[in-house]
Amino acid sequence: MMKRLIFISVFLIMAATLSAQYIFPLHEYNAELKDIRLTNFDIHDTVLYLPLGEQGLRILNIKDLDNIYELSEYIEYEKRSKKSKIYGFSHQVKVIDNLAYISYGPLGLKILDVSDPTMPFVIGHYYRYEDVSCAEIYENFALLGYVDMGLEIVDLSNLNDIKMISRNNVRGFTVKNIQIIPPFVIISGGERGLRIFKFGETFTAFKQVEFPKEHLTDSDANKILVRGTTGYLANDIKGLSVLNMGLPLYPLQVNNIKTKGKATELIIDRNYLYVASGKYIEIFDIKEPEKPAKIFEHEDKDKEFVSLKIHHNQLFALYASGNKEYGFVIFQVE
Repeated sequence: MMKRLIFISVFLIMAATLSAQYIFPLHEYNAELKDIRLTNFDIHDTVLYLPLGEQGLRILNIKDLDNIYELSEYIEYEKRSKKSKIYGFSHQVKVIDNLAYISYGPLGLKILDVSDPTMPFVIGHYYRYEDVSCAEIYENFALLGYVDMGLEIVDLSNLNDIKMISRNNVRGFTVKNIQIIPPFVIISGGERGLRIFKFGETFTAFKQVEFPKEHLTDSDANKILVRGTTGYLANDIKGLSVLNMGLPLYPLQVNNIKTKGKATELIIDRNYLYVASGKYIEIFDIKEPEKPAKIFEHEDKDKEFVSLKIHHNQLFALYASGNKEYGFVIFQVE
């Protein structure tokens, strides 16, 4: 009987271990460049798109992870007077099919054709005197997050004539990320917390049917992701906050987990939540959505992890190290 109990115990421990998610580093890419700002990146097939702030957008070939190299770069400026040039500031990028949507700061939204990633070129542009900090694409529409000015929505049906169809400006609110859960749109704004918009039955008409609701947080609301009726908020020094989103206009915090560092980024893959918290990447099991259970952490004292993405069962983690060095650690996910 004792042997049987021991066998069952060992089996259960092994099963729990094998079902857990963990990562181990396989490859690393690094580079040095002055005056960069890291925010996010995107991957399409074997090409990685990396915004670097003032240094524009870098496009990398990642087909061979032992030999990652640059394919091209995109930097643009506009002359708005005889004496001044205004350079874009590449905040974030979103790649869908062969189009890259760049939140290009003072030059607005730029849409690049990247069917040949060695020669990207602009096929669409929208600018309305405000800096674009992030964008989400929904069908033929772009939801634009502004620096200090909230949200605006534009119609992309005609890239030669992009028109604004909904203005939801919030002065002093810099949008860090946009979460779309029709008929609701949620924007996170750092120290300004969350702002939640509700639109009408025909969602893509983007007509507000209620006043926007404000949800203040104890710390900076860096990024929110909603899955089902549960929201996960990277809440800076407070860590990972879990929100019940059964009533999306009225988020209710039901849990909070202190992370190893400031929680700034998160992604969901299957039943696992990955959180970037400074020098750490922390993994949580979210089979019980409102009760994330931490199952693994990776630490690198020489790096600050900025952005995460799962691609082909590998985790790409963008990091900064010091004032000039940046790069990726590519982890195998098991």
